[in-house]
Amino acid sequence: MARRLEELPIYARAVAFERAVIALLDRPAFGRNRHLHDQISHAIDSVLANMQEGFEQPTDRALEKYLFNAKGSAAEVCRRLESAHRRRYITDAELRECRAQGEEIGRMLGGWIRYLAGCDWKDRGRHHSVLRMKGPSPEPCDP
Repeated sequence: MARRLEELPIYARAVAFERAVIALLDRPAFGRNRHLHDQISHAIDSVLANMQEGFEQPTDRALEKYLFNAKGSAAEVCRRLESAHRRRYITDAELRECRAQGEEIGRMLGGWIRYLAGCDWKDRGRHHSVLRMKGPSPEPCDP
């Protein structure tokens, strides 16, 4: 079991997605529409922030909630990039690449959510208290 979010493959993919989107946002074209820039910026930031906040939660059900939010934020980024494309702020190739990355993140988050729903651990082992330490640690479930 991963002890840190950074140990999971999805983290590296989400960081790559974030970097690609930020590179687009740094262009002068987005200066013409600060509102769209800010919406995309907030949504891309929300992907990793929700993953991290969820990873700190004590139960699978709580983690799922944050992963659903991260998944929604990735979809929002893709949708708003389509708007940027229609305004000619980004090219067809850039839209395709970012959409592919965003959709991959969405699929990975969906798989993680399905896995967690099957396990539904009440103690993910990240928050040890005296009461929780009295019983045996749960074994990983088979996806």
